[in-house]
Amino acid sequence: IGFTGIGIQGTAVQVRIAKPEETDAAVKELRGMIQQLGSALLGTIGNDIDVQKGEGGLITVQPTEAGMQQRISNAISASIETVRRRVDNMGTAEASVIRQGRDRILVQFPGLQDTAQLKTILGETARLSFHEEHPSITGEEAKATRPPPGYRVYPSAEREGFAYLLRETPVVRGDQLIDAQPGFDQRTNEPIISFRFNQSGARQFGKFTSDNVGRPFAIVLDDKVLSSPVIREPILGGSGQISGSFTIESANNLAIQLRSGALPAKLTIVEERTVGPSLGADSIEAGRTAGIIGGLATIVMTVVAYGTFGLLAVFGLIINGLLIVALMSVMGSTLTLPVSE
Repeated sequence: IGFTGIGIQGTAVQVRIAKPEETDAAVKELRGMIQQLGSALLGTIGNDIDVQKGEGGLITVQPTEAGMQQRISNAISASIETVRRRVDNMGTAEASVIRQGRDRILVQFPGLQDTAQLKTILGETARLSFHEEHPSITGEEAKATRPPPGYRVYPSAEREGFAYLLRETPVVRGDQLIDAQPGFDQRTNEPIISFRFNQSGARQFGKFTSDNVGRPFAIVLDDKVLSSPVIREPILGGSGQISGSFTIESANNLAIQLRSGALPAKLTIVEERTVGPSLGADSIEAGRTAGIIGGLATIVMTVVAYGTFGLLAVFGLIINGLLIVALMSVMGSTLTLPVSE
């Protein structure tokens, strides 16, 4: 069933069928995408999308309110798992990642002094994909006219104002990666990211590179082209590397994001709190002062009351205290101080 135009209008997708007499058949096919929401326990609560027929072969596909809420809930659940994997890859087992309210995620990371790296890792979607470039039309020409059907203009991440015309359907997606590690290029010594596909991704990537030797393809991260290398020979091993204007820190952060998987939606940091050990520091200082004053007062009172025997008792208590501290140090014990507000 042919169509002459397709695009987004508000929160709906509109498609115009080339032959109006085929509109009913197109509506029937599109309604096959509708899925019922609910469960066996709670019953059906509605459909996820609505397909409506308009005038002149126009068809509108729009998510329902129930479908939108289901998508938000699914996105939050998937984001929590992705955020947890990213936080765990930073090297801590004590971080807490929980859902808060309808559309928020609370991340608690104890012992972190600088939150810049954490915000960088959590703030990027890290949706990686590999696309075929158009063989004859450049991105600048497509921006001046109109991209051909099935293609889209992507901006460059490194060259300001430069664009690429790529096939919208990717050859391989980032979710087919099974590993991504930072490293260094052996020729230029620049930071790179080495990646490895699963069996399905390796097979697709190998076939594409075999069929397109001598042609460029684009590596796209979050809808921006990182690089556009030319395929010199088939890449059949299922592995490769991504190069660009990386620093050691940015390469490491991106590798963590790629290993953890892409976020289903971009996260916005709406609140940040840093809690320091001010109460514990004040308690320690007050306890040290009280201990010194109390100890000196006890020594003076004991010596005044008992004379030489008091002095010997004080000396014995000091030796006993030193032995206790030494024994606790050897055993690795911790002396805690309960504090109440």
